[in-house]
Amino acid sequence: MTSRWLRRHAHSTANTLAPRVAARWATDIFSSTRTYGLRPDNTLPLGATPFTVHGNKDVTDGFLWNENATRGSALLVHGWAANSSSMHSLVPPLRNLGLRVAAFDGPAHGVRPGNQATMTQYTQATGAVLDTLGDVRVVVAHSLGSIAAIAAIAEHTGRIPECAVLIAPPAALGDVLERWDGAGLRLTPPLVEGIYRELHRRNGVPVSHWDLTTRAAALDIPTLILHDPHDPMVPYTDARTVTAGLKNAHLTDTDGGHTGILTSRTTTTHLTHFTTQHLTTPHTNNPHLTTTPHTPTPNNPHPHQHTHTHPHPHPHPHPHPHPHHEGTT
Repeated sequence: MTSRWLRRHAHSTANTLAPRVAARWATDIFSSTRTYGLRPDNTLPLGATPFTVHGNKDVTDGFLWNENATRGSALLVHGWAANSSSMHSLVPPLRNLGLRVAAFDGPAHGVRPGNQATMTQYTQATGAVLDTLGDVRVVVAHSLGSIAAIAAIAEHTGRIPECAVLIAPPAALGDVLERWDGAGLRLTPPLVEGIYRELHRRNGVPVSHWDLTTRAAALDIPTLILHDPHDPMVPYTDARTVTAGLKNAHLTDTDGGHTGILTSRTTTTHLTHFTTQHLTTPHTNNPHLTTTPHTPTPNNPHPHQHTHTHPHPHPHPHPHPHPHHEGTT
């Protein structure tokens, strides 16, 4: 007997006897941020400097490369069940453009405590990083991180980035849930309805809220959508939906699948060209950015050492051929 069989059998029993418990259990699995198991080592990435993130209890710090750059910042936002190391291959091309490059581990991702998170938490954390940096000119996000990034930009009251690059973005969280294989669970219609209700309860908003084009309705910034037509996790149709729904978006094909796309030379080439094209005016650094060492805390005993050994941002907490369930609560 496999663990998936045992999980399915136990969950079916719970679903029969206590549907609400079964829905919470299924939602926990869908929302898992630990698809790859153990947390990465808490070590500082090569060439990076730590910085403090203000105003968010879930994300208290991040990393900077090229911290003394004078052209403003680029912010990298990783996908679900991944961590900031998955975005490291995009640091050099952005740094070479004279930008300060920032990355962070999302709530309950990477070295953060916890095993589950919500899209609301991820959006709020991304907003806190935007506020802390103060001079973000381009945001580069992967998979479900794209929805969190766009939602955070739309809610942001400070400087709005001049452009964005969304890599393999799902069109909506609801689409991710509908494609989810259940990770061994038997997803009956009543159970799926229960997951929707539980996600609503945890996020404070319905699942339908997390629609990328809806979140971006008030935005009008140049946006590049990069997607592999053969992505096995997030279908290419999602990229077309996102592109059609945004006011100023362009879709470009690349390669590498759902995670390899981040290290593809084609991706790097398009990213560099697009960013160069839309960042033409030099920008002054934010003098209020905190890059000094932080005081160790129980959740972050090594504030200067924070990096990861799991570079694969699996959108969905479970590595299967279905579109990246970058789970979200």
